[in-house]
Amino acid sequence: PSLERRYHETDSEYTRQEIAEYMIERICEVCQGKRLKLEALAVTVRGKSIDQIVEMSISQNQQFFQKIQNSKFRLQNSDFKIAHPIVKEIINRLQFLIDVGLNYLTLDRKAATLAGGEEQRIRLATQIGSKLTGVLYILDEPSVGLHSRDQGRLIETLKKLRDLGNTIVVVEHDPQTIRAADWVCDIGPGAGKRGGKITFEGTPKKLLKSKTLTGDYMAGQAEYNPNQHHLRFLIFERDQEYF
Repeated sequence: PSLERRYHETDSEYTRQEIAEYMIERICEVCQGKRLKLEALAVTVRGKSIDQIVEMSISQNQQFFQKIQNSKFRLQNSDFKIAHPIVKEIINRLQFLIDVGLNYLTLDRKAATLAGGEEQRIRLATQIGSKLTGVLYILDEPSVGLHSRDQGRLIETLKKLRDLGNTIVVVEHDPQTIRAADWVCDIGPGAGKRGGKITFEGTPKKLLKSKTLTGDYMAGQAEYNPNQHHLRFLIFERDQEYF
């Protein structure tokens, strides 16, 4: 217990590594790694315990709870009145995660295994649910690892945040996201020592006519060369005014 306490309380990475040499991770023989008491695991909803539910993907979970909502799950009227708002809130929160392209994740996924883009999109989904206004959001390539078919959902999510009265600044390379922006700042003309200058500032429509390297690519007047440095874009989305 003393070593475990020191491991969690120390600020020294060296001390933590030293203590870690005497620690091993193994599955609990009682709960079999489910981290819940047997009493909690004995409770089931439509034949599934909580550990079975969190092992399903987010999209599967939404379908599971939608069936409960639509069928009333043979509940008495009084019980259904209690369960209905809870089930509705669960479905809404799952939809937020689906809208940002995370439908494939399981609810028992460890945070340490998430990619950077996935972490950003989870926080994004949380913010949509909170419905905060007057907030500045800065996102660094949230579309990384996202399938092109889900890119539209992510863009719609960003627009929902904007329409709540927030400002969203996105660093992005994705052409679809750039075209959906209210205002574009093109940083270049190259990367590292070859860049760092604002080569264009304006609407996506004007970017296509800017005769910049990025504008030519976006307008289809230049071909992609993998040997050239990628450019990074700052995309400003505001409700009424631009920087």
